[in-house]
Amino acid sequence: MDVNIDFITNGAVQGEVARQMQVKGNLSASLLRPYIGNDGNSYITVCKQGCDPRDPKSYQAIRTNAGATLRRDEWNLLDEAVLNASRFRLAGISDLESRGLVYNLTNAMGTTVLDYHDMSDAFEGELTMDGVTRSKGDRVNFGAKYLPIPIIHVDYEINARVLAASRSLGNPIDTTEAEVASRKVAEKLEKMLFTATSYSFGGGTIYSYLNHPHRNPVVLATAWNASGATGAKIVADVLKMKQASIEALHYGPWML
Repeated sequence: MDVNIDFITNGAVQGEVARQMQVKGNLSASLLRPYIGNDGNSYITVCKQGCDPRDPKSYQAIRTNAGATLRRDEWNLLDEAVLNASRFRLAGISDLESRGLVYNLTNAMGTTVLDYHDMSDAFEGELTMDGVTRSKGDRVNFGAKYLPIPIIHVDYEINARVLAASRSLGNPIDTTEAEVASRKVAEKLEKMLFTATSYSFGGGTIYSYLNHPHRNPVVLATAWNASGATGAKIVADVLKMKQASIEALHYGPWML
Protein backbone atom coordinates (compact mmCIF):
# COMPACT_ATOMS: atom_id res chain seq x y z
CA MET A 1 0.00 0.00 0.00
CA ASP A 2 1.49 3.34 -1.08
CA VAL A 3 1.62 6.43 1.13
CA ASN A 4 1.21 9.83 -0.54
CA ILE A 5 2.24 13.33 0.51
CA ASP A 6 0.01 16.22 -0.64
CA PHE A 7 0.62 19.97 -0.49
CA ILE A 8 -1.17 23.26 -1.13
CA THR A 9 0.78 26.32 -2.26
CA ASN A 10 -0.01 29.57 -4.05
CA GLY A 11 -3.57 28.44 -4.70
CA ALA A 12 -2.42 25.24 -6.45
CA VAL A 13 -2.89 21.80 -4.93
CA GLN A 14 -1.33 18.40 -5.40
CA GLY A 15 -3.33 15.36 -4.33
CA GLU A 16 -6.99 14.59 -3.80
CA VAL A 17 -6.94 15.07 -0.03
CA ALA A 18 -5.33 18.48 -0.39
CA ARG A 19 -7.95 19.41 -3.01
CA GLN A 20 -10.80 18.44 -0.70
CA MET A 21 -9.29 20.44 2.14
CA GLN A 22 -8.93 23.48 -0.06
CA VAL A 23 -12.58 23.23 -1.08
CA LYS A 24 -13.79 22.73 2.50
CA GLY A 25 -11.64 25.58 3.75
CA ASN A 26 -10.63 23.87 7.00
CA LEU A 27 -9.57 20.64 8.63
CA SER A 28 -12.52 20.14 10.97
CA ALA A 29 -13.12 16.42 11.46
CA SER A 30 -16.80 17.09 12.18
CA LEU A 31 -17.44 18.94 8.92
CA LEU A 32 -15.58 16.32 6.92
CA ARG A 33 -17.52 13.42 8.49
CA PRO A 34 -21.29 13.85 8.08
CA TYR A 35 -23.24 10.79 9.17
CA ILE A 36 -26.67 9.34 8.47
CA GLY A 37 -29.05 9.77 11.42
CA ASN A 38 -31.83 7.43 12.46
CA ASP A 39 -34.28 9.57 10.49
CA GLY A 40 -32.24 9.20 7.28
CA ASN A 41 -31.02 12.82 7.28
CA SER A 42 -27.40 13.96 7.36
CA TYR A 43 -25.88 15.33 10.57
CA ILE A 44 -22.56 16.51 11.94
CA THR A 45 -21.55 16.52 15.60
CA VAL A 46 -19.89 19.70 16.85
CA CYS A 47 -18.36 20.68 20.16
CA LYS A 48 -20.14 23.70 21.59
CA GLN A 49 -18.17 26.86 22.35
CA GLY A 50 -16.07 26.52 25.46
CA CYS A 51 -16.79 22.82 25.68
CA ASP A 52 -14.85 20.09 27.38
CA PRO A 53 -13.86 17.62 24.63
CA ARG A 54 -14.03 14.78 27.18
CA ASP A 55 -17.61 15.56 28.24
CA PRO A 56 -20.25 13.92 25.97
CA LYS A 57 -22.75 16.61 27.02
CA SER A 58 -20.61 19.25 25.31
CA TYR A 59 -21.47 17.91 21.85
CA GLN A 60 -24.58 18.48 19.80
CA ALA A 61 -25.85 17.09 16.50
CA ILE A 62 -26.63 19.61 13.75
CA ARG A 63 -28.53 18.72 10.61
CA THR A 64 -26.66 19.51 7.40
CA ASN A 65 -27.27 19.46 3.67
CA ALA A 66 -23.96 17.70 3.05
CA GLY A 67 -24.40 14.20 1.71
CA ALA A 68 -23.54 11.44 4.17
CA THR A 69 -22.45 7.90 3.35
CA LEU A 70 -21.79 6.26 6.71
CA ARG A 71 -23.81 5.92 9.88
CA ARG A 72 -22.49 7.21 13.18
CA ASP A 73 -21.65 3.77 14.59
CA GLU A 74 -19.75 2.98 11.38
CA TRP A 75 -17.61 6.09 11.88
CA ASN A 76 -16.97 4.90 15.46
CA LEU A 77 -15.77 1.53 14.19
CA LEU A 78 -13.36 3.25 11.81
CA ASP A 79 -12.05 5.39 14.69
CA GLU A 80 -11.41 2.29 16.78
CA ALA A 81 -9.51 0.69 13.90
CA VAL A 82 -7.32 3.79 13.54
CA LEU A 83 -6.57 3.78 17.27
CA ASN A 84 -5.70 0.08 17.16
CA ALA A 85 -3.06 0.80 14.53
CA SER A 86 -1.49 3.48 16.72
CA ARG A 87 -1.00 1.02 19.58
CA PHE A 88 1.65 -0.99 17.74
CA ARG A 89 5.15 -0.21 18.88
CA LEU A 90 6.66 2.59 16.78
CA ALA A 91 9.05 4.34 19.13
CA GLY A 92 10.67 7.08 17.06
CA ILE A 93 7.97 9.73 16.72
CA SER A 94 6.48 8.98 20.16
CA ASP A 95 9.97 9.38 21.63
CA LEU A 96 10.19 12.92 20.24
CA GLU A 97 6.65 13.78 21.34
CA SER A 98 7.23 12.48 24.89
CA ARG A 99 10.14 14.93 25.25
CA GLY A 100 8.11 17.92 24.15
CA LEU A 101 9.83 18.22 20.76
CA VAL A 102 6.60 19.36 19.14
CA TYR A 103 5.80 22.67 17.47
CA ASN A 104 2.05 23.29 17.23
CA LEU A 105 0.97 25.45 14.30
CA THR A 106 -1.96 27.81 14.77
CA ASN A 107 -3.40 26.82 11.39
CA ALA A 108 -1.59 23.77 10.06
CA MET A 109 -4.08 23.48 7.19
CA GLY A 110 -3.24 26.98 5.98
CA THR A 111 0.51 26.59 6.45
CA THR A 112 2.43 24.87 3.66
CA VAL A 113 5.89 26.01 4.76
CA LEU A 114 7.12 27.02 8.22
CA ASP A 115 9.55 29.90 7.86
CA TYR A 116 12.04 30.65 10.60
CA HIS A 117 15.42 32.31 11.06
CA ASP A 118 18.83 31.24 12.18
CA MET A 119 21.32 33.78 13.48
CA SER A 120 25.04 34.29 13.39
CA ASP A 121 27.32 34.95 16.30
CA ALA A 122 28.29 38.58 16.95
CA PHE A 123 30.19 40.95 19.24
CA GLU A 124 33.34 40.44 21.26
CA GLY A 125 34.08 41.57 24.79
CA GLU A 126 36.78 44.27 25.17
CA LEU A 127 39.05 45.08 28.10
CA THR A 128 39.47 48.79 28.95
CA MET A 129 40.17 50.74 32.12
CA ASP A 130 37.47 53.36 31.79
CA GLY A 131 34.71 51.79 29.68
CA VAL A 132 34.67 54.89 27.49
CA THR A 133 36.70 53.48 24.63
CA ARG A 134 34.27 52.09 22.09
CA SER A 135 34.53 48.42 21.22
CA LYS A 136 34.30 47.05 17.69
CA GLY A 137 30.80 47.55 16.25
CA ASP A 138 28.97 44.44 15.10
CA ARG A 139 25.50 43.04 14.51
CA VAL A 140 23.72 39.72 14.40
CA ASN A 141 22.87 38.43 10.92
CA PHE A 142 19.59 36.58 10.42
CA GLY A 143 19.02 34.04 7.65
CA ALA A 144 15.65 32.83 6.38
CA LYS A 145 14.97 29.09 6.61
CA TYR A 146 11.96 27.03 5.56
CA LEU A 147 10.46 23.70 6.62
CA PRO A 148 7.78 21.95 4.49
CA ILE A 149 4.49 21.05 6.20
CA PRO A 150 3.25 18.07 4.15
CA ILE A 151 0.10 15.96 4.51
CA ILE A 152 0.72 12.23 4.97
CA HIS A 153 -2.20 10.03 4.00
CA VAL A 154 -3.31 6.76 2.44
CA ASP A 155 -6.22 6.56 -0.02
CA TYR A 156 -8.65 3.65 0.06
CA GLU A 157 -12.33 3.07 -0.68
CA ILE A 158 -15.24 1.30 0.97
CA ASN A 159 -17.16 -0.53 -1.72
CA ALA A 160 -20.81 0.56 -1.80
CA ARG A 161 -22.03 -3.00 -2.33
CA VAL A 162 -19.98 -4.35 0.56
CA LEU A 163 -21.32 -1.55 2.75
CA ALA A 164 -24.90 -2.36 1.75
CA ALA A 165 -24.33 -6.07 2.37
CA SER A 166 -22.98 -5.45 5.87
CA ARG A 167 -26.04 -3.39 6.75
CA SER A 168 -28.56 -5.86 5.35
CA LEU A 169 -26.91 -8.76 7.20
CA GLY A 170 -26.39 -6.78 10.39
CA ASN A 171 -22.61 -7.23 10.25
CA PRO A 172 -20.23 -4.45 11.34
CA ILE A 173 -18.41 -2.53 8.63
CA ASP A 174 -15.07 -4.03 7.60
CA THR A 175 -12.38 -1.77 9.07
CA THR A 176 -9.35 -3.75 7.92
CA GLU A 177 -8.32 -1.19 5.31
CA ALA A 178 -8.71 1.68 7.76
CA GLU A 179 -6.42 -0.05 10.26
CA VAL A 180 -3.82 -0.94 7.61
CA ALA A 181 -3.92 2.59 6.17
CA SER A 182 -3.38 4.14 9.61
CA ARG A 183 -0.48 1.81 10.23
CA LYS A 184 1.10 2.79 6.91
CA VAL A 185 0.87 6.49 7.79
CA ALA A 186 2.58 5.82 11.13
CA GLU A 187 5.25 3.72 9.40
CA LYS A 188 5.83 6.53 6.89
CA LEU A 189 6.61 8.88 9.78
CA GLU A 190 9.05 6.37 11.25
CA LYS A 191 10.78 5.92 7.87
CA MET A 192 11.15 9.68 7.55
CA LEU A 193 12.99 9.59 10.89
CA PHE A 194 15.12 6.43 10.72
CA THR A 195 16.02 6.00 7.03
CA ALA A 196 17.99 8.16 4.60
CA THR A 197 14.77 9.82 3.47
CA SER A 198 14.28 13.51 2.79
CA TYR A 199 11.38 15.61 1.54
CA SER A 200 11.97 18.99 -0.11
CA PHE A 201 9.43 21.68 -0.94
CA GLY A 202 9.24 25.47 -0.90
CA GLY A 203 12.99 25.95 -0.43
CA GLY A 204 13.21 23.71 2.64
CA THR A 205 13.92 20.06 3.38
CA ILE A 206 12.83 17.60 6.04
CA TYR A 207 15.81 15.43 7.00
CA SER A 208 16.10 12.20 8.97
CA TYR A 209 18.49 11.06 11.67
CA LEU A 210 20.68 9.54 8.94
CA ASN A 211 21.05 12.47 6.55
CA HIS A 212 20.67 15.65 8.58
CA PRO A 213 23.55 17.99 7.63
CA HIS A 214 24.28 18.85 11.29
CA ARG A 215 24.41 15.34 12.72
CA ASN A 216 27.58 14.12 14.48
CA PRO A 217 28.56 10.80 12.87
CA VAL A 218 30.71 8.29 14.76
CA VAL A 219 32.29 5.17 13.20
CA LEU A 220 31.84 2.07 15.35
CA ALA A 221 34.92 0.00 16.12
CA THR A 222 32.90 -3.16 15.39
CA ALA A 223 29.33 -3.68 14.24
CA TRP A 224 27.33 -4.40 17.40
CA ASN A 225 25.65 -7.43 15.83
CA ALA A 226 29.00 -8.94 14.75
CA SER A 227 30.60 -11.85 16.54
CA GLY A 228 33.57 -9.72 17.61
CA ALA A 229 31.46 -7.14 19.42
CA THR A 230 32.07 -7.22 23.16
CA GLY A 231 30.52 -5.23 25.96
CA ALA A 232 33.73 -3.26 26.37
CA LYS A 233 33.79 -2.29 22.68
CA ILE A 234 30.15 -1.19 22.77
CA VAL A 235 30.80 0.96 25.86
CA ALA A 236 33.81 2.50 24.10
CA ASP A 237 31.63 3.32 21.06
CA VAL A 238 29.01 4.96 23.27
CA LEU A 239 31.70 7.07 24.95
CA LYS A 240 32.90 8.17 21.49
CA MET A 241 29.33 9.20 20.64
CA LYS A 242 29.05 11.26 23.82
CA GLN A 243 32.40 12.91 23.16
CA ALA A 244 31.37 13.84 19.60
CA SER A 245 28.24 15.44 21.00
CA ILE A 246 30.19 17.33 23.68
CA GLU A 247 32.66 18.66 21.11
CA ALA A 248 29.66 20.01 19.17
CA LEU A 249 28.60 21.83 22.39
CA HIS A 250 25.65 19.52 23.09
CA TYR A 251 26.03 18.26 26.64
CA GLY A 252 23.13 15.84 27.00
CA PRO A 253 21.18 14.21 28.44
CA TRP A 254 21.47 11.56 25.74
CA MET A 255 19.26 8.64 24.77
CA LEU A 256 20.40 5.36 23.24
